[in-house]
Amino acid sequence: MRYNKNNNRQKGIWYPVNDEIKISGNVRVVGEGVDSKVVSIAEARSMAIDMGLDLIEINGNLETPILRIANYEKMVYEMKRSAKKNKQNNKPLKEIQLSVNIGRHDLETKAKHAKSFLEDGHKVKVVLKMRGREMARREENKKPILEFIVMLEDVASIDGTLRDEGNKTTVYLKKKN
Repeated sequence: MRYNKNNNRQKGIWYPVNDEIKISGNVRVVGEGVDSKVVSIAEARSMAIDMGLDLIEINGNLETPILRIANYEKMVYEMKRSAKKNKQNNKPLKEIQLSVNIGRHDLETKAKHAKSFLEDGHKVKVVLKMRGREMARREENKKPILEFIVMLEDVASIDGTLRDEGNKTTVYLKKKN
């Protein structure tokens, strides 16, 4: 098959194909309609030509390199499509910051925002910042973050545990199933 090798090299997706493969000896051949087997490189090339497809080097660093018999353009297209699909599914992490002396109404407002983030499918990182003497009474000062978690218990579940990181206490929340 013919393909435009320069077009795909510029976009970062490139595998050695057909005559670009510089392997000698035996190789493992895989692909649709092909049994996975070890054959010589010449036999693999003739199999690809007989099927009217390309011979693509998947992993040439192994003891028996892996080659795939497939349509190169179709394989690159499917890889780009799946990468684009995966990129769309990645939602960013949202962060909500609390302080030890936060007021009740402020806590409720932040809980409302966190609830909307969770309903949109985001994970929420809740950070409780402490300063100076507040760090001396860590356990007592975790009350706001625990209240926050209780406010969201109907829509969120804790992903992991409370973590103390220096002057911060963090917890990750995810949407309940």
